[in-house]
Amino acid sequence: MTVNGDTASWGRRLATWPWRIGLGVPLLAGVVLAVGAIISLASGGYVHPKILDAGRVEKFTPDAPKLLDEDNVWVVRLAQTEFVALYDRGLESKCPLQWRREFEFMGRTGWFEDTCNGYVYDLTGRCFSGACRGSLLDRFNVTLSGGTVEVDLRALQSPAPAKPLATPLTPSLE
Repeated sequence: MTVNGDTASWGRRLATWPWRIGLGVPLLAGVVLAVGAIISLASGGYVHPKILDAGRVEKFTPDAPKLLDEDNVWVVRLAQTEFVALYDRGLESKCPLQWRREFEFMGRTGWFEDTCNGYVYDLTGRCFSGACRGSLLDRFNVTLSGGTVEVDLRALQSPAPAKPLATPLTPSLE
């Protein structure tokens, strides 16, 4: 550095040259865009909400649950236009459920059974054994659109309060 400060003046001129020729703002905007693009790519991107097309209404028989295996969802037709979509995991164990049409419990046949702890659930997803008695399985919203059953997999429904004295809904005897 000289006595008259030539080095400082030269350094200041070097740092401010983009602003003097009008490139400062575009360069700064480019840096901000590049950082934003890197963050966007690193975050994995946007995942589109999933509405599952479970099939035509006619494909579902009342009291005969269908497992949509890839999505871990049981779709149950309870009545002509009433459907429930149950998450395929037990309340406590988080193990898969299996549909057992011939399984008898409480004098009735046709139950979902937890593959780990043996707890049983009726067609509506209500538990009828052990510590979970009366509690409901997690569910998804179901809508009927143009004769098609659609399951909204974006969020689980909040389960209703437990009803330990509820009557089970199992397949009707034929």
